[in-house]
Amino acid sequence: MTSVQAAQAEAPKPSGGDMERRIDASVIVPVYNCEPWLEALLASVLEQQGVEIEVITVCDGATDGSLRILEATAAKDRRVKVVVQENRGVSASRNVGLALARGEWIVFADGDDWLMPGALRRWIAQGRENNLEVVIGNGFAFDTLPAPAQPSPMYEHQPWGEVCNGRTWLMRTGPDDDWAVCAWLQCMRRDFVERFSLRFEEGIVHEDIIWTLQFARHAQRMGFVKEPVYGYRRNANSIINSPSEASVARRATGYLRVIDTLVSAASDPREDRPFRKLLLRQVNREGGNFLHVLRKRIQCRATRRHFARAFIDKGYIRIMLRGATNASEVWRALRCWRIFSRFGRMQNLDAH
Repeated sequence: MTSVQAAQAEAPKPSGGDMERRIDASVIVPVYNCEPWLEALLASVLEQQGVEIEVITVCDGATDGSLRILEATAAKDRRVKVVVQENRGVSASRNVGLALARGEWIVFADGDDWLMPGALRRWIAQGRENNLEVVIGNGFAFDTLPAPAQPSPMYEHQPWGEVCNGRTWLMRTGPDDDWAVCAWLQCMRRDFVERFSLRFEEGIVHEDIIWTLQFARHAQRMGFVKEPVYGYRRNANSIINSPSEASVARRATGYLRVIDTLVSAASDPREDRPFRKLLLRQVNREGGNFLHVLRKRIQCRATRRHFARAFIDKGYIRIMLRGATNASEVWRALRCWRIFSRFGRMQNLDAH
C-alpha cells in the first residue's frame, strides 16, 4: 500500500453533512515534533473567518505530543482531519494532503507557523476576483507571539496588482533573487493542481524550489497579495537549522537535486532562450548556496570530498559560468571551482 493509499484508508471519513458542505480551502499541515507551537497554528487556521475550510493534518512520525494535540483538536472540530504515518518527510506529508483535499483552493501551513486573521479570505478573494490559478501571498518572520502589528514583509519585488503567467513571474522576480518559493505563501486552485498532476518530490530538502518551478511552467494566471499575513516562525529546531551532519548532508543533497532540475528544465527545447538563461542564472545562485553548506556547515572531510567531486563531475562549474550575468556571478563560479577542487583533492593530501 502506498503512502497516499494508506492516508486515504486511515483518514477520518466525513459524515454525510460534511460531504455536502462547500469547502473553500483545504489547509494542508505536515506535523513533525512541533508540540510547543502546534496549538497556536491550529487556532490561527480554525479562526479564519469568511471561508469554509478543512484542515488536513499529517502527523509524520512525530515522537513528541503533537499527535495528542491533533487528536484533541479534531475531537472538538469536525473540520480537522488527522492522518498518521511513519516519518517520511514534509514532501510526502504534503502529497498525502493533496490526495485527500476536497476544497476549491489548496493552502499549505507548517505546524510551527501562524496565520493572521483574514489571511485566507484575502488570498481566495484575490484568486476569485481575477480568475487566477495561483495566488502568491506575502509573509513575515517572527520569534514569538503576539506577532508585530506592522511586520516587515518577506518579499518586496513581486508584481503586486498584476496578473501574469508563471514564466513571466519567474522572469520578473529572478533578477532580484525574489522567487517566492515557500509553499506556505502559495494558494492555488485544486483543479489546477490536479490537471497537471502536481506533487512534491519526496525524500529531499529544498523541495519547494522544484515544486515552484513545476507549477510555474504550467500556470497561465497568477496574482499577488502584498500584505504580509503569513507568519513564519524562526525555529532553531527546524531541519534547515539543524547542525547534525546527517541533516546538513541532506541539505547538500537537496541542492544537487535542485540544480539537476534547473539544468534539465534549461535544456528543454520548448523553452525560449531568455527563460533558459534565467534558469541557468538560478543554477549559479544555487551553486553559491551549495558552496556555503560545504564550507560552513559540513565538517567531515570525506563528506565534503564526496559532494565537491559530485558537483565537479556533473559539470556544474561550466553551467554556473554559462548562467553568470555579471562579474559577481562569474566570480562565484570560479570560487566554487577553486574551493571544490581543493576539497576533492583532500584524500590525496591526507595520504602524504
